[in-house]
Amino acid sequence: MNHLLIDTSTKNCSLFFSKENKLVYAKSWISENNHSEELNNYFTEIKDLIDNVDYLGVLTGPGGFNSIRIGISFALAISISRNIKMLAIPTHLVQSIDSIIQEKPITSVIQCGKNMTSWAEFKDGKFVHDNFGITKDEIYKGEKYCGETSDLANDIPRPYEKISKTADLLIKKFGYTKPEDVLPIYAKEPSISIPKEPYKKFKN
Repeated sequence: MNHLLIDTSTKNCSLFFSKENKLVYAKSWISENNHSEELNNYFTEIKDLIDNVDYLGVLTGPGGFNSIRIGISFALAISISRNIKMLAIPTHLVQSIDSIIQEKPITSVIQCGKNMTSWAEFKDGKFVHDNFGITKDEIYKGEKYCGETSDLANDIPRPYEKISKTADLLIKKFGYTKPEDVLPIYAKEPSISIPKEPYKKFKN
């Protein structure tokens, strides 16, 4: 299977291209608040290689307001122009996927603005609907947390293996995503629109 995966949820960005289930292009970088230009520059390195892509996956947040929208808009433009199937991938789900599969409790944390952190808890392999939110920056350390934690050091919070594994799970459980349903998940309500209900696909 060939797939293209885009993550601009936060300053920790990635672009991955897999051909016949083998990773042939991987670029991860820390954005300098210019997600659109950076993503476009890296995409030009592989745009001629992308033929017969089975689907394009994009991480939909939470994260930064602008960074999430840039990734989604970029992905939709490619999908529509090349007639490629889309897959919306929640960012908290990616970070927590290993613990979800093992049905271990985990709390995913994501930087979502200046001095703010989005967090979401998963337990018994499922999203805990009453236990997610946004807080001022705190120290998140230890095995019960994952993602953009204070002890992340130089590790990539959302490596290819986690995104690919999450995509496989979503496709198996829900199928692909209609382009009109590829919507950002915000940590807090934006002032310009009413957000869709977060994690609606994971209701029990």
